[in-house]
Amino acid sequence: MNDTQHTALPAPTRTPSETALQPQVLVGPSFGQDLVRTLHQATTVVGGLSFADGADSSDVEVSAFGAIVCTGDSPADALQAAAAVARRAPGLEIHALAWARADGPREGTFEYKVTMTVTAPDPATGEHSGTTHHAGRSHH
Repeated sequence: MNDTQHTALPAPTRTPSETALQPQVLVGPSFGQDLVRTLHQATTVVGGLSFADGADSSDVEVSAFGAIVCTGDSPADALQAAAAVARRAPGLEIHALAWARADGPREGTFEYKVTMTVTAPDPATGEHSGTTHHAGRSHH
């Protein structure tokens, strides 16, 4: 049988519950595996929380956000780099900024870093994040 004569066998069909029970093989860079392990551990901890102490109007959420680190030789350079990212990718939702001054490449010099925690919209829904708690708010 040559390449033009072969026939593809149909993929076995599985129900969603069968698929969820299949072992997941993590492929890719090690930081991806670290992220999955960390999220799993954090989700396990959050899932075991009890709000019996009267904190019924609060939520705890585990999320993975992307981080973009903009580094410059001066505070203005780092901020300009962060602004350039925001201009270049207006679809990214910026959730938080963190500022740091770190030792530079030479003794007595510094680097300035702006770390932006961001998410991109979900391609299916266009939403940037999951549901959030709105206790005590009325929705009209």
